[in-house]
Amino acid sequence: MASTEPAGTAARVDARWRPLVGLWAIPTVAGAATITAQSGARGVLIGVAAGCVVALAAIRAALVDAESRVGSEPLTAATALTVARASALALLGASLVAGPSAGLHPWFAGATFAVAAAGDAVDGAVARARDAVTALGGSLDAEVDGATVLVGATVAVAAGTAITPFLAVGLARPLFSWARRRRRRRGRPTHDLRPSRLRRPVGAVTMVATWLAVSPVVSTETSRLLTAVLTVLVTASFARDWLVVSGRL
Repeated sequence: MASTEPAGTAARVDARWRPLVGLWAIPTVAGAATITAQSGARGVLIGVAAGCVVALAAIRAALVDAESRVGSEPLTAATALTVARASALALLGASLVAGPSAGLHPWFAGATFAVAAAGDAVDGAVARARDAVTALGGSLDAEVDGATVLVGATVAVAAGTAITPFLAVGLARPLFSWARRRRRRRGRPTHDLRPSRLRRPVGAVTMVATWLAVSPVVSTETSRLLTAVLTVLVTASFARDWLVVSGRL
């Protein structure tokens, strides 16, 4: 398939892609080796590989978005922390093979998801403290958040602790980002999102509900009910945001 990135942007993205992937690969490979040793099953690597695909896609999407908007920016400590979060979400993929524990500790999926999700507060704080807020950092933060929910939701559905439509919650952010980039590439009017008092609370509730669904905290019945309510809430939220971005609202 031919690349849809403009030639200049693609060249700059490729130049930045290699160091970011190298930074991401070190903890990912180390974590995958540890998981394999502790589980005693090489099959978990299949799940990790799936998580890696999602993580790398998120990093690539963030690079393309930032390069197309502001050009090249320096890599910062906060960006490195966000890349580490992408490693955690890749390792979470191990749970796709045999449910949330994947032959590991019952809290493996919950703990790994927590690292990938809760790190959002850490990298943002570091960026602000060092006065190093960048477009790349912002894009990477948003894409990793979306990818984390996607892998977490898939793990929960595979384990039966979330309803199947909950996959829509995981796909919402990646599909929204892809559709917005496609709209920009086609030269169609693309508006910024308006400030919303609900967007951040909905995002926080999404993270908490997904964590509950992959952790041994609540009953399966309670988890499935929570994910059903959240599916309606998140779908409605992203539908409204798309109407704003496309100029229909």
